[in-house]
Amino acid sequence: MAGVRATKKKALEPLAWLNANQNARAYHEYRWLVPYREGAEERCAELGYKLDEFWLREPGMTDRRMSSILQHRGIRGVVVSPAVLPEITHLHLDWKHFASVSFEATVLVPHLHRVAPNYHYNILLGLKMLRRIGYRRIGLFLHRQEDRRSRHSYLAGYSFFQTGISADERMDPFIYAPFDKSALFHWLDRVKPDVVLGHHSQLISWMEESGRRVPEDIGVAHLSLDGDCEDWGGLWQHKRRIGAQVVEQLISMIPNNRFGLPDLPYETLVPGEWRYGKTLRPKTKPGSARVRS
Repeated sequence: MAGVRATKKKALEPLAWLNANQNARAYHEYRWLVPYREGAEERCAELGYKLDEFWLREPGMTDRRMSSILQHRGIRGVVVSPAVLPEITHLHLDWKHFASVSFEATVLVPHLHRVAPNYHYNILLGLKMLRRIGYRRIGLFLHRQEDRRSRHSYLAGYSFFQTGISADERMDPFIYAPFDKSALFHWLDRVKPDVVLGHHSQLISWMEESGRRVPEDIGVAHLSLDGDCEDWGGLWQHKRRIGAQVVEQLISMIPNNRFGLPDLPYETLVPGEWRYGKTLRPKTKPGSARVRS
């Protein structure tokens, strides 16, 4: 009877996870990327789907060939994932056959529906919480790719924040591409921040290499803790929830025949959560905190 029931089970419909990274295993090996895929896989399982991964940089792969592979396998839903440098900026699939959703900022062309962290909310939350701890000179450390991926929301939030503080607490952000350690040390000496809000797992090492102890001499806060620097202070972006939301939106599109490129791409923004950690001065209250603007 178990065998009879097994033959009647409906096969799980596949969704495509398109990996644009140079590393075919990026979403399995890079700690800061793993939560996205885990969240997506869990939600697929809950809703009766499965997630099949395809590598866009496979030798000999073209957009036309990828479209053919997806159609041949009966795939109607596509998740387009972002890549670390170098990026794939244009993706020319035969979009009329697929429903598609991206997360964060993936390709420049075409414009797809996307789920992303609420960058503007997140940085303002981080800045507000750092001031609540007692930090006053807050420096921003950001790769130009992260600035672009946030569609300049990080910089916009930082600039807005500085309009409400005294002139002696304002400072220029450190936006880099490529990274220059000597330029970072020069920036630290010039602007003299008492905390750096940034987006890199080597920030503690670089601060200490510059002769500053963390958190005794300088604080460090991370803009994206999930899967990367989870015992630091900073913003928890809810990457697993972002991955799950991407799948949920994609699955809702398929039965409604929402295939092809959208005439008006929608954005779903997921607010982050502030968390204290070892890289900041001791907080006054125990436990992590969530603050709403």
